Amino acid sequence: MSKLQVLTGAPNEIVMTRQFAAPRRLVVKAMTTPELIKRWLGGVRAEVVSVEVDLRVGGRYRYVLRPHKGKEFAFGGVYRELGEDRVVQTEAFDDYPGEALVTTTFTEANGVTTLHIVVAFESEMVRDIVVKTGMSEGAGESYDKLEALVAGL
Repeated sequence: MSKLQVLTGAPNEIVMTRQFAAPRRLVVKAMTTPELIKRWLGGVRAEVVSVEVDLRVGGRYRYVLRPHKGKEFAFGGVYRELGEDRVVQTEAFDDYPGEALVTTTFTEANGVTTLHIVVAFESEMVRDIVVKTGMSEGAGESYDKLEALVAGL
């Protein structure tokens, strides 16, 4: 059972929250460093084929994953804001219309980092399509692997 909490926020949002027993700097590093992203993204369902990260405001990122069952897919976007406790980026999947705005905050207290992500879609309809893909299970598996990774950093 994943420790990820997934809720629907405003009619067009998905809100995810997860805690990690690690300092914020390690969680941020693992979520923004290509070599580390390859070790946790995709959970147990997919292999990461490639990761490109240009970590600067206006820089692009792109991830390509190959599920163990299904066809390869890719997504990416542009970093709009980068800070030690907040990252804002766009996100678009190659095979789906539209673009989402992802706001991630990292809050640390007593060596525990709380990850809070708000994904704002163009509409409630698009949000509901994403929810039905099983994204919460896949994200939960990925963040479980992220937890194991940051514990070893």
